[in-house]
Amino acid sequence: MPTTNTFAGTADSITGQGQVVSWAEARRNATTSGNYHNNSLSSYNFGVYNIYSSARGGNRFACRRSYFPFDLSGGSGTCTAATVIIYLDNLGSTGNPSRVILVAATALDGSTADHGNCFSSGTTLGTSYSDVVSASATAGYHTFTMTSDAITDINSALGSGTLTMALLGYDFDHQNTAPSLDGDYTRISIRYANYSGTLSDPYISVVTEAAVTDNATFFGTNF
Repeated sequence: MPTTNTFAGTADSITGQGQVVSWAEARRNATTSGNYHNNSLSSYNFGVYNIYSSARGGNRFACRRSYFPFDLSGGSGTCTAATVIIYLDNLGSTGNPSRVILVAATALDGSTADHGNCFSSGTTLGTSYSDVVSASATAGYHTFTMTSDAITDINSALGSGTLTMALLGYDFDHQNTAPSLDGDYTRISIRYANYSGTLSDPYISVVTEAAVTDNATFFGTNF
């Protein structure tokens, strides 16, 4: 079975909402924008960020997440398995707050409006695309195994389109649980497609099998 690796497009990005007084306002929803967006960074130390911290003028929440579009229009065959590999470094609390997950996202606009693209409607997140992965405090590639729902969507995109996904902090953002004041927090450094070279770029690895459309051809016999 052939395996094809596809790097994320340079439209991969970070969005965020910060310096707000409620977790709901930081997390937002499908129809609201954030107050931060950047799709030109090579790496970012707040690629995933969930925190509630004391600050001058009052306590404030922040929520940031990253998006990755994969152009699969050049692919073919039927996907049977896939992984997404992203270069991460945990800069936040150790233990559970280091956990992250990939979920389905809608196509990116390249603006602060993308902050809510991880939601399918309201505050309901898109389909979970991966297992839950703990980001190591040692920087390096981390592998996310795609779910059966992700495989279905990969097959829909193969040969025809782009598959977009969001990387979220699992324990706070994905579970919609507010961080505690000055307590544990999620902060993950990420390298993006604009990073020099391709040795640490995010990519999707797709395993396919060729579709069998003609029994006579497959068996070398006329039926």
